Amino acid sequence: MVLVSILISVVVYFGIAAVLIVSGKRDQPDQHEDGLDFKKLFLDYSGLPELKQFRARDGAALSYRDYPCVSEKILILLHGSGYHSKYLLPLARFISTEGLAHVYTPDLRGHGQEPLRRGDVDYIG
Repeated sequence: MVLVSILISVVVYFGIAAVLIVSGKRDQPDQHEDGLDFKKLFLDYSGLPELKQFRARDGAALSYRDYPCVSEKILILLHGSGYHSKYLLPLARFISTEGLAHVYTPDLRGHGQEPLRRGDVDYIG
């Protein structure tokens, strides 16, 4: 009796799955999208810290923003591959003003306001 119940449940489960697969429509990507556009983010950038720079071991000047805090904890927020550290302002400001951590938001190689070559990394070390 238990085996029959399990068999019926499996048949019903796969039957429902098959009906959903056959009757469902595939989502087609919007052909008008040009990719990520962070300019559509409506963020208030007033109070954005100035970019500071440091020299990497290979001599390249890399930029970062500094959100100071009295906490002894340090947090480094990294941006995604499509933009730079500017859009992390609300999160970094919240963390630092709440006293949770001193925050740094670096612009990774090939990113930032004016990279020599966008997205290009010649030196990994």
